[in-house]
Amino acid sequence: MFKAERLDAILEEVTLEGRVTTTALAKRFGVSEDSIRKDLQGLGAQGKLQRVYGGAVSIDTEQPSRTVTSRLDCHRPQKLEIAQKAYDLIEDGQTIFLDISSTNLFLADLLAQGDKRVIVISNMLDVVKKVAAGRNIEAQCPGGKVNLELSGFVGASTARMLGKLRFDISFLGTLEMNIEEDCASTFDMEDGTIKQTVLENSRRSYLVADSHKFNKRGEYRYARLSDFTGIITDGEDAAHRQAAAALGIEVI
Repeated sequence: MFKAERLDAILEEVTLEGRVTTTALAKRFGVSEDSIRKDLQGLGAQGKLQRVYGGAVSIDTEQPSRTVTSRLDCHRPQKLEIAQKAYDLIEDGQTIFLDISSTNLFLADLLAQGDKRVIVISNMLDVVKKVAAGRNIEAQCPGGKVNLELSGFVGASTARMLGKLRFDISFLGTLEMNIEEDCASTFDMEDGTIKQTVLENSRRSYLVADSHKFNKRGEYRYARLSDFTGIITDGEDAAHRQAAAALGIEVI
């Protein structure tokens, strides 16, 4: 790939995803991180993106992908597919946890519109509002410190409350996941702490993530992929399934 093609690809990704990391780009294009830094510096000087520590973000806003609701239309068909797969795993009488995730907002819609009798616990305000409208759902929210960017509760007090609960099944989002390094990651340490707590207290736990998040790195690693019961994603990428199977992870 020529440098000009690489620069175009970088701009396409930062426009679509809202942010990129130096490490992930270097791995994707098979070049050094120094080369990527120079690429980002050049694009930043041209006003095409905003340089930040560890990578770059869209010029339109410093951190667009941090706001969950702003990501609803990004990969929407894939998220709808994942939400349906997750819904099909849920059974009557279960206690479910949905964390802060744009995909979980679509799952919340399915639960509210469906006829499954379940208890849904979530630290995401928009999820709680959606499922509370369901006639067969008991909606619960743990409370704690509000993070407006994430539209939910995070922090130590939230983690303590959730640490006292047990879940039949949980669906957790992720910013990025790397099969080779066996890790799932997110932007925010407090959000990551909540995910860790729920993961430890769930009989079954599923990572809900569209396939573009495979083999990327986030800023805070909150779990090993092999800690999850499975990964719910879109598409039928044989390489991803084979790599996940080597870690003992089911890909749905």
